[in-house]
Amino acid sequence: MHNGDCDADAARRLVDEVGFFAEREVPRYLAGRPEEEYPDELVKRLRLLGVFGADVPVRYGGLGCGEATTARLLYLLARSWQSLASLVGTHLKLCGQMLRHGTDEQRSAWLPVMSCGEAVFARAYHEQGCSDPELLTTHVRDSAGRRTLHGRKDWVTNARHADRILVLARDGRATLGILVDPTADGVRIGPELPRPGVLGVSLASVTFDGCAFDPERDVLGGPGHDLTDSLRAGDLRSYTTRAVACAEAVCDQAARFAARTIGRRPPDAQGAIRLRVGEVRARTAAMRAIWTDLLGPAPTIGPDEAKVVCTALLQEIVQACVLLCGGAGYADPHDSLGRHYRDALALPIVGASNDTLLSRIGSAALASEEAR
Repeated sequence: MHNGDCDADAARRLVDEVGFFAEREVPRYLAGRPEEEYPDELVKRLRLLGVFGADVPVRYGGLGCGEATTARLLYLLARSWQSLASLVGTHLKLCGQMLRHGTDEQRSAWLPVMSCGEAVFARAYHEQGCSDPELLTTHVRDSAGRRTLHGRKDWVTNARHADRILVLARDGRATLGILVDPTADGVRIGPELPRPGVLGVSLASVTFDGCAFDPERDVLGGPGHDLTDSLRAGDLRSYTTRAVACAEAVCDQAARFAARTIGRRPPDAQGAIRLRVGEVRARTAAMRAIWTDLLGPAPTIGPDEAKVVCTALLQEIVQACVLLCGGAGYADPHDSLGRHYRDALALPIVGASNDTLLSRIGSAALASEEAR
């Protein structure tokens, strides 16, 4: 969304500040802390920089940046550490949903504390084996004159450190977004889910067993406000942004390593190294072209196609870069290539899995042909 509040000079300053933070402060932090630890120190810095309110209008305490600036901020964070991009990206999506769907009272109450990072949000949407909001099993019941929430959500980003969770649940034929306090009765946050990458930011299942809520105050948009169509049209562009950032980071690292060591390789290996560096550079350039088009005023590629292509290409690029660097890429404590390698594994799955998106793309293509 473009809110028109942030002028070009202010946007440039913000990008420069976040760029310095991502390039200098994040690596220094990771060098001295376990990757699995919640990065509270970095989150505090992000609050001060204003990143949690990047695309929130100034009237609600945000910075009012447009889509291009917000995408650039997520790119810089992802280039340094995917976990920060995941944490901030999830929160910004919730800011957008609050702005689009919240009542006037909800916007006034929540957006100011969300935009300054005082209240960080999580979204509980996904359920194992379910890819459509109408098929969600988490649901609302009437119980002793109260409205209560029942069900389980999987893979909730920010689950353990969120101040509020937006829970997507079925109520009759509507999909409601219910604002839930994670410390409330009837809410249980499961253990941290084991995974190879995107550590630091919390990821857990959350169970709701008779969690009571106020339909006037806690339902996003007010009682009965249906989010089904908006969920189906969910914006996946942030995952393309993260894929491009990761690809460019590992490509640059591999090229630096190759340039530093190619003179010590046998002559017959040097040609293969040049070819492999050229290959990853070409693929990364193609990804950036897709991303640039996607964020432009008249994109020629859809967000589903862009996410599938870029996250799939990323897997090939990261693997090629690790092979180029050998042990120095996979296990060097002074290089982030190994971390990017592990973090990249999640991107074809998050948001909506690439298989789900390909099925959606294929169904639309067949329907178009049948309509001719």
